[in-house]
Amino acid sequence: MDNDRQADLPEEKATVEKELLQLKKTNRDLLKRLEQMSCLLNNLPGMAFRCLYDTQLTIEYASEGSKTILGYDPDQIVSGLAFRQMVHKDDQAHNKEVVSSLTPENNRYNLIYRMQDAFGDNRWIHEQGIAIYSDDGQPVAIEGLLTDITEQKNREIKLHAENYRLRSSIKERYRLGQLIGKSQAMQNIYERIVKAADTEASVIINGESGTGKELAARAIHELSERRNKPFVAVNCGAISEALLESEFFGHLRGSFSGAYSDRDGFLMAANGGTLFLDEIGEMPLQLQVKLLRALDGRGFTPVGDNKILSSDFKLISASNRDLAQMVRQGKMREDFYYRINTVPIVMPPLHERKEDLPLLIEHFVNSYTVEEVELSSDFYRQLNQHNWPGNVRELQNVIRRYLTLNEVSFSPLTDQTSAEPNEVPAYIDSLSTSQGVTAELVEVERKIVLLALQENRWNMGQTATALGISRRTLQRRVNKHNLK
Repeated sequence: MDNDRQADLPEEKATVEKELLQLKKTNRDLLKRLEQMSCLLNNLPGMAFRCLYDTQLTIEYASEGSKTILGYDPDQIVSGLAFRQMVHKDDQAHNKEVVSSLTPENNRYNLIYRMQDAFGDNRWIHEQGIAIYSDDGQPVAIEGLLTDITEQKNREIKLHAENYRLRSSIKERYRLGQLIGKSQAMQNIYERIVKAADTEASVIINGESGTGKELAARAIHELSERRNKPFVAVNCGAISEALLESEFFGHLRGSFSGAYSDRDGFLMAANGGTLFLDEIGEMPLQLQVKLLRALDGRGFTPVGDNKILSSDFKLISASNRDLAQMVRQGKMREDFYYRINTVPIVMPPLHERKEDLPLLIEHFVNSYTVEEVELSSDFYRQLNQHNWPGNVRELQNVIRRYLTLNEVSFSPLTDQTSAEPNEVPAYIDSLSTSQGVTAELVEVERKIVLLALQENRWNMGQTATALGISRRTLQRRVNKHNLK
């Protein structure tokens, strides 16, 4: 019996040694996988973590990303910190509510909140994670990833603050970007522009020629998060139909006669920024189909290429035509029309906002000359009586012509329907005493300005208001008469 037992020992020993070798190999493989997993977690763009589902959410594991995102070594976080200690007090209630609402069937979540880093600064954090449950359905842990979105969030907060400031001061605003006007019609446009800038939706700007559709488009771009990216303006009616696809989508060298090199199109040039399509009603139906495909995220293909490209841009279109009527006539695709017509803006014609004439006149006079220009009451009456079918662009040309020829003349193509001959706008009455002076009444003007300055204790703003003129005009009068 003992002899049999002794005979079995070498065989048992060999089996044990074999099992030990297998166990060592398994441990080495496990350690290798753990090292690979640790390397992967430590190279994530953020902090991977695991925390207990206790009252403080005590952290059991933190990856090396904790140094970048919070300024703590992983050991510091694991040895003495918990989520409840680091999350901003104003965000803790919402975080608790979200975590408490998780279930074994719905255990994934996303959160955005603030955490205090090792330097005492608040960082905006995006957390995405999953709750771990025991066999009996009780939450035991949370695993997830934290990423730092502070820069992005601060830009968003700044933009919302700027938009709020614009909205709150809009009624006092006489200009927005290069648009000028204090009339109610323009105040409504300013409101619409601010709202359009705060969304990625497509914008359509309608209005007669010369009402400032491109200026409105540029204002939207400058107020949006894309303001530091390109603003690409395209006149759809000025491009040869044969070159439309190449101009919009780009082309490869040799793809057609005259294609001497590769070229990006308008869509790629506007990547990250804004694409403004003026005279959108001139776009052929075939191109509408391809542009609609790109707008819907399905990309576009340069001429002569087979690769599908994509571009991220905000679309603003403009037209002086009735696009809905064009759809009914079959000249514009209905799906394309609805895709570009998300946020509509209608620019008012100048004859509907004549109270803006003084501001516009002063702006153009100051733009075209540095010399002092006397504008009589009769000058303002003539401009007020005109119907302005060419809108602000026509006014711009009339001012330029007046400064060159010293005469008020309108284009023979324009409709010169006048207001009532005896009608005198309210703003002209205030101009009569300050701007409607002649060379013979220079001394009278000097006395009027001096008296107003003395009555207002030489406060330039109050004096300008009292005289019904701009501060800049008042400064010219002061310099002209050498008043001190």
